[in-house]
Parts: sequence; structure tokens; C-alpha cells
Amino acid sequence: MMLAMYLAYRIFLARDNQHSFNRAVLLLIYFVSFAAVPAILPLINANDMTGTGAETMTQLDFIGATAEPVNKPVWAMILLIIYIAGMTIAAALTVATWIRLINVIRKGKKTERGGYTLVVTEDEKYAPFSWMRYVVISREDYSKGYQAIAVHEFKHVSARHWIDLLAAQTVCIINWFNPAAWLMRDELMLVHEFQADMAVIDSGHDTQEYQMLLIKKAVGSRFPSLANSLNHSKLNKRITMMYKAKSSAGRKFKALALVPTLALALCVASVPAVRAAVTTIGSSDVTVGKGSENLPKDKTTVRYYRVTNLNDSGSETTAVIAGEGLGNSLTVTGVTITNDGKTYQAKSIQCNLTKGSATITATFPFSGKLKKASMILTANGEEIPFNLENFVADAHSVSIGKTSGNQDGSIVSNNGNALSVLGNMTILLDGKEISDSELKALPASNIASITVDKQNMTLIVKSK
Repeated sequence: MMLAMYLAYRIFLARDNQHSFNRAVLLLIYFVSFAAVPAILPLINANDMTGTGAETMTQLDFIGATAEPVNKPVWAMILLIIYIAGMTIAAALTVATWIRLINVIRKGKKTERGGYTLVVTEDEKYAPFSWMRYVVISREDYSKGYQAIAVHEFKHVSARHWIDLLAAQTVCIINWFNPAAWLMRDELMLVHEFQADMAVIDSGHDTQEYQMLLIKKAVGSRFPSLANSLNHSKLNKRITMMYKAKSSAGRKFKALALVPTLALALCVASVPAVRAAVTTIGSSDVTVGKGSENLPKDKTTVRYYRVTNLNDSGSETTAVIAGEGLGNSLTVTGVTITNDGKTYQAKSIQCNLTKGSATITATFPFSGKLKKASMILTANGEEIPFNLENFVADAHSVSIGKTSGNQDGSIVSNNGNALSVLGNMTILLDGKEISDSELKALPASNIASITVDKQNMTLIVKSK
């Protein structure tokens, strides 16, 4: 988005002599690029199917258990690590430049002037520059009494250009990988120089004499990321701009070209391929301590699904499925219902995933009573079967047989409130062994997580 609006700025506004306006536009691009993130995130995070809301999750009727760990793409984790490393390096280089700048100011001789502090440094290698309220000039330049330098640098101080550069450098640290961040910073510094140059010309200094001064000062060290230096590298553009007439007010309307550019960027963010790539990267995380340890192969985090509602509207049937412990990725590729020997594919599927919990709503093109009914949900490449045969007869107590994801036993519902375990397994609640009947008496709402230790035939339950 930032790159698109920067290109629009370069095409329509960069060559105009309206420097205060252009400065405002560049700062606005920064603001819009970050303020638009809340508008883009729903486009990225939204699945192709939108959720139905938690109000439909009123019953715990069916649970299909799986015991496969959630795998995250390795390439996404690598990209995340590269991003953090790049941001760290950019921040370290910024701090190093800041320290150098502060040392130059600290070692110089300071004199308070009207509106700024003049710092005369003995180090001749630095070209005149300004930062915050400080104007730094070498002893040689100070002795020659270059009044134009003082006017130029005071314009930077009075216009508070250092705040712009601080914001621009922060963006460069966060978006170090984005060429637009660096190009925008350079463009903003150039606009600052245009403003300072025009302040010198408007104060009555001879244009050609001032240009010769700039050429003489073209060499010398600078602080490109944090301070405004007199010898900005794009000297040819600065000299050319001095001869340009001030742009008419009507040319400012060209800034409206940024509006369709912003709209186009938002549309690109909603493209499924782009959205999927960003979502995959954004869903990866880096943890420390115990959380970063890989689970042993014999221990897996239980993921389970449950049918929470079946509704016959008279023309179609709607099924609502809730999923828990799904991690950060859920891809639903299909839902089918087999009823009285006929199989129906869902004609529409809506899905919402939030913090590992999902609500999936599937609508089927049939209505009527369920007879020998079953349903299969295909999610993350796995088929999860549900036996719907007892749903109408007894909606509060349904047992589900073993599933492919859990060979040691399946988790089932009991009156919509408690969980029990089938199979010969030891049950540990917060480290203490309990019986199957005690687990039945435990409300499902009090359970935070369930882990299956296949090797030791142990069900590990943690309470909230």
C-alpha cells in the first residue's frame, strides 16, 4: 500500500514547487498506510466463508476426537525469523547513528541563539547539519560567517523536520524489507531541503552564490537517517527546483490520485492468493521457554469437533459444527451428509476461526427427517465422521465410536455437560489421578485442555 501511494506521489506531485503541501502528503501516506491496517486485517483474516457467530453453539451433542498435532509451515517460520532479524539490525544501526550524532553535539561548543542552539565542532569532516534544536557547524565554516548556512539550518529547526525523520526512520525499522519505506524517507528529506533552500532564497541571498556554496559543501559526512544535512545528495534536483515557479493551488488536486491507488491496494489485499500467503505468515509464531519445545511423538494435543445444531427450514437443512484446539490454521474443503442412502454435498459453507476455536455452518439442499444419517467434515485434509442417527431421538446423550485420529479411545458427550473416556486409560486431572466417573461429573466448561499420552495410555486433563 505504501509503495503504491509513493509511486502515485512520484508521478503526480514530486516535481511541483509546493513543498509544504508535498510534505503533508508524504506524512499522510505514512498515516494512511498504518491506519488502514485495521481495514485490511479483516480482508486477510477472513476465510472464504464467514462465521455464523457463537449464538448457535448452545449444545454439546456430538464430539469427534482427533489426536494429530497442528503443523505450521516451516517457510513461514523462516520468513518470520528473517523479519525479526532484519528489524533488529535496522534498529541497531539507527541507535549507532544516534550515538554518533549525540557525541558530535556533546563535544562541540554550544551557544544559545534565537530559537536554536549553535554547536561549533572542531571536527571538519561533518557538513553542517541540524537536529532537534541544535545547528551543528564546523569551526572553519563558522569563522567564514556563512549566513546562508544559518538560515538554511534554522528553517529545519523551526519546521521541526527532525520529527518527520524520526517517524520515517521508525517506519524503516518496522518495514525494513519494503523499498517504499526507504524511498519515502529519502523523498521526505528532499522536500525538507527544498523548504530550507527556498527559505534562503526568500531571505534575499543571491541564488547563484548560494548554489556555489552547496557545491562546495557537497562533500562531508552526513547523518542520513536522523539529521538534516546541508549536503543532501540530490543536489541537482535542489538546484533545478530553485528555478521553478511556485505551483498553482489547482495542482494540489492531483493529490486525489492517491485515493484510487489506496482503493486498488485494498483490493489486492483481498485477493485470495495474497490473503492466504499473508495469513500463513501472520499465523506463525515464535515462542520461548517450555512453549517452544516440540511435543514428543507419543504426546499430541487433542483436537475435536462437535455438531452443535441441526435445523430443517422446510427447504434445506443446516448443520453447525464447532471445533476446538485447531491452532491457527483451518481449511474446510467439504461437508457431506448421507441420509436414507442418499449423499448430499453442502451447497454453502461458512467458517470462522478465532484463537483455535471454529464455527462451521454447512447448508444442504434437502429437508425432512434424518434416517440412518451420518456426516463427514473434511478439514485440514482430514475426514471427521459424525453419526447423526441418534441426534433427533436423543439430542443429549450420544456416544461416538473410535475415530482414525485417536486409537486409544474417543471423547464423548454426556448430557451436554461432562466428558468421559472409552478405553482402558489412566486419567490425570491437574496431575492427580481421577476415575472415569469423576471426569463425567466435571463440567466441560471447566476443562482448559486435554492431552493424550499414547505410550503410557494416559489422558491428561487441565482445568481452567
